[in-house]
This record gives sequence, structure tokens and C-alpha cells, in this order.
Amino acid sequence: MPARLNAPPARGQEKMDAGEYAGLFEQEERMWWFVGMRRLVDDLVRSRAPAHAQCLDAGCGAGFNALDMPVRFGWHVFPCDYSAEALRFSARRGVPRLAGADISALPYADASFDVVTCFDVLVMCGPERIGQALCEFHRVLRPGGLLIARSAALESLRGKHSELNAEARRYTLKEFRTHFTDAGFAVERATYANALLAPLAFVKRRILEPLRLAEAGSDVRRVSPWLDRTLLAVMEAERKMIAMGWRPPFGSSVIAIGRKERKN
Repeated sequence: MPARLNAPPARGQEKMDAGEYAGLFEQEERMWWFVGMRRLVDDLVRSRAPAHAQCLDAGCGAGFNALDMPVRFGWHVFPCDYSAEALRFSARRGVPRLAGADISALPYADASFDVVTCFDVLVMCGPERIGQALCEFHRVLRPGGLLIARSAALESLRGKHSELNAEARRYTLKEFRTHFTDAGFAVERATYANALLAPLAFVKRRILEPLRLAEAGSDVRRVSPWLDRTLLAVMEAERKMIAMGWRPPFGSSVIAIGRKERKN
């Protein structure tokens, strides 16, 4: 089991709206966006991921991934989050080994993990704090270990959902890659995601919401079954296109996989 250290207190992290954690708890297992993103991550990770790895889930949210990744990859997952709401929902879901932690000051010893995952948490970090967090991920990874991170992308897609999720900065692909390399990671793959639906997100968030022609609020909510199936089908089409070599020029998310290089 990874060694625990006494970490300094969290340093002014942004906090999601409490209602967003309830939405995650209710929707992240089956909602089209989460299902589609998990399948895309699976494609990108499966050939790179070691079996039986010790994985830090940095920013576990409502906890579904912490339970699902052992099933999908066979990993031993150690979830942490700085939010008491997140930890409460994760505990309610039955997630083991929960820890309260600031991702920019992790309470783990050097070289404790084979994999670090960080899904939609770095978006809460501005340019300075994302560097601190990525350096912490690099520190706690063993040589040869993988970092798998996803963030909301493109400032032009900011909307009410961004406020509720405490988004400090939506990153471009180039910015995300640069932060990885600055922290010492060799980037093995980086891509935009959810590109086919990004124009719809732009119209909703930047045009319809300000004009009050669409409900401004969280995007993590139940939709009708036919719409859920349709949106997931679009994401599935995009996933297959990416698997065939397509590199989306934009998207509402960015995903990067970095490796901590081994010393010669």
C-alpha cells in the first residue's frame, strides 16, 4: 500500500457547486457523456496500461471511476479528493481507501503509484496550480508510470456549466501538452475529444443561454432515452474515427497520456 505522508493543507482550491456532486452520483454510471468518454479513454489507455497497477485517482468526485477502473483494467485504485461533498458521495457509493487530499500537495511518498488518473479536475486549476499538480503527479509516479488526464477544453465553450464546476481555465491541446512536458512527462498521446458535438455546445452556451433561449445550468442531467442514445452514437462515431487516426482540430475536452521516463 502506498506510504502516506503529512501533506500541507489545501491552498485555496476552487470548489464545485454541491449540486454538481449529486448530479455526478446520479448520472455518471449511465449518462451518454460519461459512457462515451470512458470508452474513448479505454481505447487510448488499454495497450499502455499495466495490469494490477496501483492507481491514484486524483479527484475522484462521486466515485464511480474508482469502482469501475478495477473492473476495466484490473487496477488497485486509491481515490482522493479535497471536497467533503465528493468524499461523502464516494463513501455512499461504497468506494474503499478514500483520502482527503489537495492534488497540488499529495499526501503520498515519492514513487508510490504505477498510474495516476485525473478526470476533469485540472480545469479547476489556473496556470500556476496546474503546474504544481502535474509536478505532484510526476513525483508520486514510479519511473515508467502513466498519467492519464482529461480536462474541459477551449475558453470559447465556457457557459453556466463552467461556473457550477468552478472552471478556472479551459485548456487548448497545445497548452495541455506544454503543461505535461514542463512537469517532466513524455506525452505519448494527446487529443481533443467530443469534437462532433462541440459546435452544438458553443451555440447553446455562448448564444442560446445568454439570450435565455436555452436553460442555463448544469449539463450533467438526465435527458430523454432517445436523445441519450443519439448523443452516445455521435460519440461512438467519433471514437472510431480517432481510433482510425483522425486528429480532431477542436473539441469540448482534451485528453493527454504522459509517461514518467525511466532514468538510464
